[in-house]
Amino acid sequence: MKQANMKSILLMILLGIIACVQAVGQTGTVAGTVYDDDGGSTLPGANVYLKSNLSLGTVTEMDGSFVLSNVPVGIQVIVVSFTGFEAAELTVDIVQGELTKIDATLSPAAYAGAEIIVTAQALGQAKAINQQLNSDGIANFISSEKIKELPDVNAAEAISRLPGVAINRSGGEGSKVVVRGLDPKFTAISINGVRLPSTGGTDRSVDLSLISPELLSGIELFKSPTPDMDGDALGGSINLNILKAPKERRISVKGLGGYNDIGGTFNDYKFTASLAQRVLNDKLGIISTVNVERFNRGGETTGQGWGDDQSVVLDTLLDIFKQNGNYLQFQKRAESRKRYNGSLGLDFELGDKTDVTILGIYSRTSRDQYNQSERYDVQNNTIVFTPRIIESAIDLYSGSISTRHNLNKLNVEWGAALSRVVGETPYDFQLEFRDQSSPFQQEVYSRRNQPANFFDYITSDGSKDYLQEARSISSGNSEDIVSAFVNFTMPILQKDNLSATFKFGGKAISSTKERTYDESFEKNYYLRPNTYFQPFNSEGMGALGIDPTGSFYYSMANFTNQNQIDFLRQNGESATLLSSFNQDLLRQFKTTFEDDLRPDRYGRVNNYDLTERVYATYAMLKIKLGQTLTAIPGFRYEYSDNTYNGIYSDLSGDFGESGALNDVTVDRNYGIFLPHLHLKFKPRDWVDFRASYSTTLARPDYDYVVPFTVVNRSSDLVITEGNPDLNASISTNYDFYATAYSGKLGLFSVGLFYKDIQDAFYPFIVGLNNDSLAVAYGFAATGFGGAELTTYTNSPQSNVRGIEFDLQSNLNFLPKPFDGLVLNINYTRLFSETTVNSFYEETTFRGTFPFIFAVVEVFPFQRKVNLVGQARHILNASLGYDFKSFSMRVSTSYQGTKLSGYSSSSDKDTYNLGFWRFDAVLKQRFNNNFNIFLNLNNISGQEDVNFFRSEDLVTSIARYGATATIGAEYIFR
Repeated sequence: MKQANMKSILLMILLGIIACVQAVGQTGTVAGTVYDDDGGSTLPGANVYLKSNLSLGTVTEMDGSFVLSNVPVGIQVIVVSFTGFEAAELTVDIVQGELTKIDATLSPAAYAGAEIIVTAQALGQAKAINQQLNSDGIANFISSEKIKELPDVNAAEAISRLPGVAINRSGGEGSKVVVRGLDPKFTAISINGVRLPSTGGTDRSVDLSLISPELLSGIELFKSPTPDMDGDALGGSINLNILKAPKERRISVKGLGGYNDIGGTFNDYKFTASLAQRVLNDKLGIISTVNVERFNRGGETTGQGWGDDQSVVLDTLLDIFKQNGNYLQFQKRAESRKRYNGSLGLDFELGDKTDVTILGIYSRTSRDQYNQSERYDVQNNTIVFTPRIIESAIDLYSGSISTRHNLNKLNVEWGAALSRVVGETPYDFQLEFRDQSSPFQQEVYSRRNQPANFFDYITSDGSKDYLQEARSISSGNSEDIVSAFVNFTMPILQKDNLSATFKFGGKAISSTKERTYDESFEKNYYLRPNTYFQPFNSEGMGALGIDPTGSFYYSMANFTNQNQIDFLRQNGESATLLSSFNQDLLRQFKTTFEDDLRPDRYGRVNNYDLTERVYATYAMLKIKLGQTLTAIPGFRYEYSDNTYNGIYSDLSGDFGESGALNDVTVDRNYGIFLPHLHLKFKPRDWVDFRASYSTTLARPDYDYVVPFTVVNRSSDLVITEGNPDLNASISTNYDFYATAYSGKLGLFSVGLFYKDIQDAFYPFIVGLNNDSLAVAYGFAATGFGGAELTTYTNSPQSNVRGIEFDLQSNLNFLPKPFDGLVLNINYTRLFSETTVNSFYEETTFRGTFPFIFAVVEVFPFQRKVNLVGQARHILNASLGYDFKSFSMRVSTSYQGTKLSGYSSSSDKDTYNLGFWRFDAVLKQRFNNNFNIFLNLNNISGQEDVNFFRSEDLVTSIARYGATATIGAEYIFR
């Protein structure tokens, strides 16, 4: 099957080359770069076309370069236009079979005879608008100027300002983007077209906080991908661009320091240096960036646990009960994140018709965390103290080479790349201490409906806080992606104002992923003999406490210090945690006793490895009728050949010490055909309409599809397993957009979209209440009935739909001093529906008196729900202002409430509460070379709140506080 697919790719390439050779006529090629007149900045998204044939044109790339093929020989006039700038007409003499090089420099347009000064923010907006207007598909862009003038903290934060984009945060820092309400794992992330591996051990999402904005020269978000893009982009495709070196040398250094109000510290920092230069008569371009940063990403989290009060029934039919608080938890987290980024790009022109680009990127993020939590557990009449130390790091390596050949009628691009992500958590150690007294006032048990107040009823003096368990985990994951591609583009028709271009090619990708996991623990330290702790006590670290019953306990007081840890409660009052641990003693305990911890065999199933190979081919036509109509029909075919290795375990005992572990290997292969049709109609210069039909796919999460099984017989029979028979999700996408543009007022667009998704995948729980049901799920006829099974399945039908509004306006037509305003605002309303499996229990009483017994039966049913992670409302707005050498931007974002997880019944589904967030950045330039800036993030102190059923049943509140950074930049020109 693989050979057949590769033969199809090669046959298509061969036929295309033959057709191209037959089509060669009296034509030549024009290539060059478009600049603005500020001294060398390039203009991406500029229109370049033949004046005598409006259909024969192209659009400049992200670096401002263009190649216009199939130009008739003789004297021709090339028109170069860019919205907001005066168009240029260049006269060239085209020689048959030759390449003619020209560059164009454009000046800002004037309105009503007045000269317009294009400020930095306005230029960044204008470039993004041009790229959007001249794109053949449905896409949004962030220009180089917009990234560099007032930069965001990382790439994820920058992308989150685009229409239809929300963001997931880690430690208050933007990490993963959600496009149109679809989970981050559904969005393809690339750098210069090279696919990035996933950064976690379970799903396919990419943590974009790894990428510093200083590395980037532009960002592209394709919401309706074309056939020449990867097919597994159900949510969309994001490409981060690192461009070639410009004509003029540019060296910059930047440094900043920062403050975090949660930690109350001013020890954050960031240093960046970059170089861009062309040498060897501009034939060789060198562009390099390095940066080092450290930020405090600590925070506070309040947790609340709830349980059914079965004495108060709210809904008899659905078994919905009033909720009582089970526990209150305070967690204080200190976290230091250090990040190292570096990139080196080389581009070399080999004559006039060939250029080679080599790019290398390295990024490392290390995280040192110390978490201290106290759980005031009223349900179990105890207090649980858990100090935890975690050290982890993620390394990203990416290297690529790409080559472009301009062979007059045939343009060829080919390349290869290797990307690797390594995530390691070599140190994850925690101890658990429990209060063995009765630590609460009796009054608390009559106030279970208010768990936020449990802290007020604590009576414990700490004298009976003893060591209960220790746990040590070492884990890691790695993913390698090796890819190679080839693209061919050639004109096949040119007649009057009608032209057609044929593009086709192929791509091969091999991805290998491995996850390692090792866990050991001890959970009954009170059973240890008093001599066990002697190695630790001999260092003067403490002694045993003795319970009145005569059992030996190791006192928590041996690990604490006299420091106080303050915590902000929900009512706004400050509390002091009951304990403060000495981290050095925690580490020493691990060193002393780690060999005595018992291996957890249940955790062995978290180890897996897999190989996924994808072979793709595509073909597409680009048909243009002047500047009025563009049609792109085409298809993509992707064949997947996968091998998954997991572990089957059937264990019992506290540590899984009894039972078997067996390796399992499953092979899966399938092919998917993805048709496309993209239309663009431009009846007037100021308006266009776009319609798109596309097909995309999403492959299941790694931990969903790996063939692992955990049969846990230690108490109740519980089974968790992957499902290697999961299907990839297929989405048929329909988009319609209308865009209006005025050089004076800016751009306004409105778009409708609908995604019809087959086989969306999700986890679900089912009770195997009899042997026949167990057999139906693939288990033996005996020994598995009565188990609770957690597995993964496909939903037969899902859909996502919505409407997007986008306004981008440069208000330079206003009277001074308001002519420096730059406005961006977008709003998205989202809807979704999917079908998930649930079940309900029904109790019946059988028999005759006095031999009556209860029978509990489990009945499955399906229900309609929203997709996980989709906020119904997304609003992004920013107002920038430039006045002479001063720039500022105030921005806000709103994400509505969204579903975060399914349960067996709708009243236990969990949600993330909607929120507003505000940021600001100010910059003062003293000349063309030196500037200072101030960034203010999360000014309003936005919190992440989770709840279920209703907003008063809060399960967690996370606070990360506001941050501020101040710095300076110097540019050598």
